[in-house]
Amino acid sequence: MPETAIIIVNWNGWKDTIECLNSFVHPLPDAHFFIIDNASSDNSIAELRSFFDSTSISYTYCTVNTLPTDFNASQQVTLISNHFNQGFAGANNAVLKFLIALKQYQYAWLLNNDTTVIADSLPKLISKIQTDEAIAFCGSVLLDYTTPQLVQCCGVRHFKYLGVSKLFLKNEEWAAIKNNIPPMPGNIFYQNGASLLTDISKLEQIGLMDERFFLYSEEADWQLRAQQLSYINTTATESIVYHKGSMSTAGKKYIFFYNYNRSAIFMTRKNFGIFASLTATASLLLITIIRAKLNPKSVAHGIKGLYMGWKIAF
Repeated sequence: MPETAIIIVNWNGWKDTIECLNSFVHPLPDAHFFIIDNASSDNSIAELRSFFDSTSISYTYCTVNTLPTDFNASQQVTLISNHFNQGFAGANNAVLKFLIALKQYQYAWLLNNDTTVIADSLPKLISKIQTDEAIAFCGSVLLDYTTPQLVQCCGVRHFKYLGVSKLFLKNEEWAAIKNNIPPMPGNIFYQNGASLLTDISKLEQIGLMDERFFLYSEEADWQLRAQQLSYINTTATESIVYHKGSMSTAGKKYIFFYNYNRSAIFMTRKNFGIFASLTATASLLLITIIRAKLNPKSVAHGIKGLYMGWKIAF
């Protein structure tokens, strides 16, 4: 298997991160884990170091700034401390930038810390991405962690005039469809960032994620940019990953509405123009009111997110 860098971002979720790592029952001799902690306040760094110290997992600990000098490829894990919360895009970019310069790994696997994997989750991704030189991004089939017989996502379809993305085949029975998966309709789709394999060499042309996206839509914008360069994305339907989902905003719905709306409007402005941006704003306002069930705090944060999405400068 070609050498792969597995990037896991941790933010106040060390228990999930450890469960994710424990799901890698078999060693991956040609893979290296980069775990980057986004300035957690729950003692994540100490808990993760204690976990590694209590197992046979070898690791190096460093900061984002010292990564280039402290990296040790002979270790299984590089645990990285970030100085502040850079969000999903910023944290992954910090590692991806290092990997591009390093030129040692062929692929980077962006994996959410609230996932668990099986033995061939990564090999199936690699097999799929190697089928076509034009593939820059390859996603897994995400099954629901709590109800594993149900599909959570099999690619994502985006509706630009509504400003919303829909998880393809969500809540379908996996056993009933896995041998005859229907093709995704429409031509605006992308792979979910919870399990996303990318070819590092292609990132020199595509670039990294736009860090103005703090949470949500960053992987969509990234893959849309790749499509403009004639690269494609695809789903490895034999690669299975179990995903909890929305752990970073669990119990704080107002954070979800703010960040989702902010990112959705910015992505629409950036990729689809003024008319789609206006219709998406109206759509998301209505959706926020309905989904927030008139909760004043959630509605207020959703409206603020729409406003801030218009404020982000290009």
